[in-house]
Amino acid sequence: MTPNLRPTRRGYAVLAVGAGALAAGAVFGPRTLDAVVLPIAVALVAAVVQVWRAPEPSIERRLPPAAESGTTGVVELTLDAPESYPATVRDRLPADVRGEPGDNGAATAGDGAVTAGSGTTTAGDGAATAGSGTTTAGDREAVIEATVGGDAVTYDVTPKRRGEHEIGPASVVATDVLGLVERTREVDARDALVAFPRVRSLSGAVRADLRAASRSRSAAGRDEFDGLREYVRGDALRDVHWKSSAKRDGLVVREFTADADPEHVTVAAGTVTGETRVGVERPEDDGGGTGDGSARTNDDGAADAMAEAAASVCLSLVRDGAGVTLTTPSGSVEAAAGRRRELLDHLAVVEGGPVPRESADVEIVAGADSTTVRFDGRERDFETLVDGGDVVEGRATRSVAADGGVTGSVAADGGATGPVADPEAAASVEHREAPDEHGSGAVSR
Repeated sequence: MTPNLRPTRRGYAVLAVGAGALAAGAVFGPRTLDAVVLPIAVALVAAVVQVWRAPEPSIERRLPPAAESGTTGVVELTLDAPESYPATVRDRLPADVRGEPGDNGAATAGDGAVTAGSGTTTAGDGAATAGSGTTTAGDREAVIEATVGGDAVTYDVTPKRRGEHEIGPASVVATDVLGLVERTREVDARDALVAFPRVRSLSGAVRADLRAASRSRSAAGRDEFDGLREYVRGDALRDVHWKSSAKRDGLVVREFTADADPEHVTVAAGTVTGETRVGVERPEDDGGGTGDGSARTNDDGAADAMAEAAASVCLSLVRDGAGVTLTTPSGSVEAAAGRRRELLDHLAVVEGGPVPRESADVEIVAGADSTTVRFDGRERDFETLVDGGDVVEGRATRSVAADGGVTGSVAADGGATGPVADPEAAASVEHREAPDEHGSGAVSR
């Protein structure tokens, strides 16, 4: 903790008046000196004694719980000391975190100054230049008027990107009652604010197709036949019992005893290296940097896109009752059905890199211009999987055969296009329910 004692602006003004009074006393006599200089000297000495005797404070910082990036939370500061005294607290924030006025009138600044307690911000040297397309990272502070030894004070923070963001250290500025002298103490209290990647909702049809990925992978290990049931979207075509379906109004599929085992899906995610990623506009970003004084590199943007897609896919699976093993360039993590925290903790700090070579049911690749999701032999743009996503050029998927050729697919209007490798798959088109607005009615082997 390093103390720093100096006059305030008001103190400098009083010193200037005192210097002028000394000059006047030299010309007009000691009466002028007694009337002005002595009261100024007494006030300054009293101010120095008051702030010097202020005890060293300690700070306890309580952060909001981890949440998605862009979510505003409340930081609570408790300042403790043997004696109470008023002070201004400046809590240092990283460039990717925006501080906002709270109940105590906190404000966020760049390298310039703010009016503490006013809830206003004066941009300093670290402020972003609007419309320039680039930003310069600068120190940011949440400035709060507080009473050391009094009640806790709060301010709002909004992390603009996923990750672990270090908040602190804090500066506590004690001022005398006249506002002439201030003493700054640096309190080395640091805490990590965790922000998860954004999680987007996938359409119901896509969720069913993802669950089918685990069934098709485990088909080779199935045991004996167990019974028949009605077809539901996402069931593998190989399980359709055509003879029984011909006698009924709808399709029926065969069930095997191994299907009673819990579903488990493996997901691999990574980024394409050696490419320049065009800045992707986010809801919290105007397209140039992060909009808060920090610059995001191309690799960071690709890693963020990968984390967002992986979080959306994996959380959709665990919510639907499937276990997930996620492998990324930063390692591997497993989550049982209904568990999400392990996945989010991993994706909050995951770094970009090539997709792990292990085979997986679902593969996510963040490229130069888009993020693709591959599963069950199909490749889709991530945006088309999102609930309410747009279909690109009338199609949502393209089916890739094992030899690299493209197999038949169903266009958004329900018609089959391209060569179809499986006669049974072609015959089943008329039985399949109409594809939804996302065009997820693709047929592939």
